[in-house]
Amino acid sequence: MQNLDHDVVIVGAGPAGLSAAQMLGRARRRTLVIDAYAPRNRFADHMHAVVGFDGASPGELRRRGRTEAEAYGVAFQAGRVERVDEIDGGLEVVLADSAATITTRALLVATGVSDRLPDVPGLAERWGRSVLHCPYCHGWEVRDRRIGVLATSPMSLHQIELLRQWSQDVVAFTAALGELDTEVLERLRARGIRTIASPVVAVTGPAGAGHDADSAAIGAVETADGQRIAIDAIFTGGRLEPHDGFVADLDLARADGPVGSFIAVDAAGATSHPRVWAAGNVVAPMANVPLSMGAGSMAGAAVNGALVALDAAAAVERRRGHAADWEARYAETGRVWSGRVNETTSTIIAELEAAGSVTPTTALDLGCGEGGDALWLASRGWSVTGVDLSPTAISRAQAAARDAQLDATFVAGEIDAAELDEFDLVTTSFLHSWDPEFPRIPLLRAALRHVAPGGRLLVVSHAGGPPPEAGADEAQDGEAHEHPPFPTPAEERAALDLNPAVWVVEREEIVERREIRERREVRERPAPAASRPPHLLDGILLLRRLP
Repeated sequence: MQNLDHDVVIVGAGPAGLSAAQMLGRARRRTLVIDAYAPRNRFADHMHAVVGFDGASPGELRRRGRTEAEAYGVAFQAGRVERVDEIDGGLEVVLADSAATITTRALLVATGVSDRLPDVPGLAERWGRSVLHCPYCHGWEVRDRRIGVLATSPMSLHQIELLRQWSQDVVAFTAALGELDTEVLERLRARGIRTIASPVVAVTGPAGAGHDADSAAIGAVETADGQRIAIDAIFTGGRLEPHDGFVADLDLARADGPVGSFIAVDAAGATSHPRVWAAGNVVAPMANVPLSMGAGSMAGAAVNGALVALDAAAAVERRRGHAADWEARYAETGRVWSGRVNETTSTIIAELEAAGSVTPTTALDLGCGEGGDALWLASRGWSVTGVDLSPTAISRAQAAARDAQLDATFVAGEIDAAELDEFDLVTTSFLHSWDPEFPRIPLLRAALRHVAPGGRLLVVSHAGGPPPEAGADEAQDGEAHEHPPFPTPAEERAALDLNPAVWVVEREEIVERREIRERREVRERPAPAASRPPHLLDGILLLRRLP
């Protein structure tokens, strides 16, 4: 899979988008939020029915939400998305008014809706202050005042009846509903709600208001038949337009409801596209701030869960591919092992034996290949187990052990999956892969688990060597493989995060191979230093587990 810019791009930075961003940031996902700075509730001065934020401004919620998300590594970018295209392994987000494109593994749409109000003079400019839509969000603030309701659809009847809970003085402007049923009129009148059938033609401010008067205040509603009804606030429901046109090319399934057509999602915000989720008003236009926050949180967790599943599947594929590559390397060629033990490994172990630090007991060679190091250890009296993921390499090692009548057992399998005991000596030489995501450090941690108390782990790695154009004999001795560069022994030790109460570092260094050094010294003695070819370096990390 190609290297994409982000794990997740969230389009929209309202309550849903910010909540999703926080979840994804905490999940350590590379997350970008694209913010057009046009939230639905920007017209309101305060939010209500939001636990912990009651009375706070929408801007304050956005500010705090962004700060919190940024603390978890989430990035923000101003912009408006023009379209989203499918690419191999992900999506490409194309920004409007820019040649910039952004690639991502997943997309979360949280762009909200626009409220298209009835075309009545004086209505739009008071939106969010004295022209309102949600009784639960704004009813308390206009309780016991003169409240009007401008009906726009049959759903307005529910809004009319609800508002009676906050005031005894409610008047409904019902022209958009046509002639009301007798039962409906009876219900409204029984609750003391007045109805006016004449169309509303204007919403005006307080009579005689001067230039300095609050332009958001309402004084009256004027109707086509000349009535002028005094009110203090008016509730209405506009036509809802979801901001989802930029994903039109993805052909997402939609759900038609009483307030329009919206992207269809499940309870976790998943759409019909496997890499696209949506949350908040863009799919649930009647949701208030807490519901949008909850939906964003759920969608963020769902996106991460889906990416976890993709990551696991990719890891399995890489693991199988890695095993297949090594098996092919052995099976499709003759013998790969040179017949010699790794020089650095044998030198260190021989020195330990000579110093009396170790005696031949039990040893484990991880990534043993065709058994070179393991057979050398067995020849010195060690009871050795070798593990390698290539069945062909293991069969050759087994045959060599039988021929030499050595105490060595060889097992085909993954290093971190083999069921093994603890050993007095664990070795691994040149454990590597062509895969840049090869889990070398996790495999070394698995090796640590097999070291018995008082035992040692010896890790030998490539630390440098001649390029392909160097002398042929040195390139051969260098066993030049194409692989990503290894970390240094110091970097590996730091990555293993060893407990000093359990582990002691006995050697941590980079050395030149003795046989290469000696050959170079003989061959190059007359040559100037500048002409000398690069030499081979090995990294050494020797750890001892405390008893």
